[in-house]
Amino acid sequence: MVIRNQYNRIDIGFTVVLIWCSMFSASGQDFKNRDLSFEFNYPSSDVYVGSDSVGSFNGTIKNISTGTITIAVVRRVNALAETWTSSICLGQICYNESLDSVAIELNAGDSTFCGILIWTAGADTGMIQLDLFDLTNINEHIFVDLNIYTSTTAGVGDNTLVPEQIILYPAFPNPFNPVTEIGYELKNDIYISLIIYDIIGNNIKSLVMSDQTAGYQSVRWNATNNLGAAVSAGIYIYMIQAGGFSQSRKILLLK
Repeated sequence: MVIRNQYNRIDIGFTVVLIWCSMFSASGQDFKNRDLSFEFNYPSSDVYVGSDSVGSFNGTIKNISTGTITIAVVRRVNALAETWTSSICLGQICYNESLDSVAIELNAGDSTFCGILIWTAGADTGMIQLDLFDLTNINEHIFVDLNIYTSTTAGVGDNTLVPEQIILYPAFPNPFNPVTEIGYELKNDIYISLIIYDIIGNNIKSLVMSDQTAGYQSVRWNATNNLGAAVSAGIYIYMIQAGGFSQSRKILLLK
């Protein structure tokens, strides 16, 4: 099945036979000294999560070639505690936790978000390995080993879990019907607004307009407007504003 959006996204389930591949260290720039068609940049492969919370790994894929490429993201290892789950996020979508491989088409010079959401229940540690490669050249891989720690097992204070910037995550699920969850992280206590708009800019639903504490937060939208009435199927935009910061993403409601 093919689902297309801004970048002609392709969901894929496949088994790739690897004839040969070189393992790269998870340094944040695993493409170094390689003639790859894309870059994958990220700040750290260590992920710190609360013991009953949601954590995230975030990176950016950039097409550095002169043509259109299709990048596959495969979760090769998902070694988590039995009560933990993880989900691959690519572009505007965080996929079902059962999906281990997705792909996206990028035009020359385009970039897209790539990450992992991790839901924890109890204190433990875990490891996730991501494999990124261009489907036109499956011999060139970027491997990233993510080490996941809860605050208890890592022996760190609460400040370790506070993000260095405001992050608005892709809604999950997306597309959705009738409920989706929107997650975001705040670097400090601050007043925020999180509002759903239609594609012409009308305020459909004010989800959050209040002071929020630092760290991970989430809110659900049940596809209703400010009057409590169900909205029609289509594309909507959710936007977070906090101080001088604003960011928006798209979601698709199906009926």
